Amino acid sequence: MDVSPSAGNPTEDEGPDMEWFTLFRVGLPTHLSLAEARRCRTVCSFWRRLSLAGRDACDELRDGLPGGLSQPIMEALWAEDLGEAHRGQAWKELLLGGITLQQRAGTPQDDYAKLCDQTSSFDSAIRRDVHRTLPQEELFRERQGKGQLALFRLLRALAIRLEDVGYCQSLNFIVATLIGVFPDDEAVVFNCSLALLLRHSLVDLYRPNFPKLGVIIWQFDRIVEGFLPKVHNALAIHGVNSEYYAIQWFLSLYASDLPQKVVRRIWDRFLVAGWRIIVQVGLALLYDIQDELAHIDTCVALSFLKKFAQTRTYEPEQLLRTASSFKVSHRLLSALEAAYNWEEDAQLTVVKDLNTKQVHWAVQAIPRAPPTPVPNTGEEPAVPIPRAFCRGGSGAAFQGDIGPAEERNEGNVLPFLVRNLDTGETGILKKAFVQYKNEIHSHCTANWPIMGHEPPC
Repeated sequence: MDVSPSAGNPTEDEGPDMEWFTLFRVGLPTHLSLAEARRCRTVCSFWRRLSLAGRDACDELRDGLPGGLSQPIMEALWAEDLGEAHRGQAWKELLLGGITLQQRAGTPQDDYAKLCDQTSSFDSAIRRDVHRTLPQEELFRERQGKGQLALFRLLRALAIRLEDVGYCQSLNFIVATLIGVFPDDEAVVFNCSLALLLRHSLVDLYRPNFPKLGVIIWQFDRIVEGFLPKVHNALAIHGVNSEYYAIQWFLSLYASDLPQKVVRRIWDRFLVAGWRIIVQVGLALLYDIQDELAHIDTCVALSFLKKFAQTRTYEPEQLLRTASSFKVSHRLLSALEAAYNWEEDAQLTVVKDLNTKQVHWAVQAIPRAPPTPVPNTGEEPAVPIPRAFCRGGSGAAFQGDIGPAEERNEGNVLPFLVRNLDTGETGILKKAFVQYKNEIHSHCTANWPIMGHEPPC
């Protein structure tokens, strides 16, 4: 970090302050606990000046973090893997700093020690999922071992505390990741889990009918279309969207698909900068496969999209560098969230200025596609993309029978999903899905409106 005297740095005339300046420059703040670093910044005006002088080194970070996390520690957490000891301190400060979790005896807001000993209606579902959560991690490998027992107690307590949510699959991966960072303190894991779900509004992802999940899935589709048009076009050809491959990414914050070493580095930045990090990582994963995706047939693509993140090896810092190259901002996410409720369809346009390297974007309203789009001569009719969420109204809801697919210009993925109760994975009946696409194609060609012309093949 290059710090100039004009930014408030000491000169040799300042005597003892020069010693502080030297210690600061060689990284003293990164060797202090969070409490010590905060105390230094509070009581020492010279320390504050040095901290403020270094803000430009990490301009992607947002100010005013929960609990007032000191800038040097924040920058270190963003820039590198701090290791387990320092990560635990940083996460605890980010999640629990400046808040008080209510506790009322004899209610679902009782303390953790009492909640984890109560019986929950979700116990059987939790117990089934515990045994298949992060089996590759030593802490969770032993059946009924320390990690599995802790995970069961924590998920049970959360199901009781969050009455309107209960237990939802993917919460097991969220809590297991926190256990890995705080393996010896279940109460801290419980409080951090609550803070993560409430502070970052993640709890809305798991409520009945998944009201927020449909919004972020639609939002991500628009972002893929804007930033990765090659991927968007390939997915459209295969007849799928992010509902098919990204729901588990978002519900588990990648903990279900990526190794814990990679997940913890993603969470380092997520806890600092919020949801845009999750979106950027999703773009980075898709960017890595864009050439392959364009050259495989649909049956192969369906299996590939479900498994590629689990089977590939990712170096955490390289993945984060690729992710940060996609200039997704909270302002962009907010604009798309607002556009979700428009009567018209919305399209994200992204343009990069090759001279200044700046990225410009715009969210524009476009007419909604007709129920049965008419192809041009020589083109195949478009195949409706199956969707589990219905856009419109005040939010997205998981849809059941709301009308013929043709009237909505979209198919319904539900008949093609199959749940494996042994592995907990949701797969797709590939043959049935391909047959569905062929039937839609036949339906469109049978209604080809141009007289005197053969329907396209």
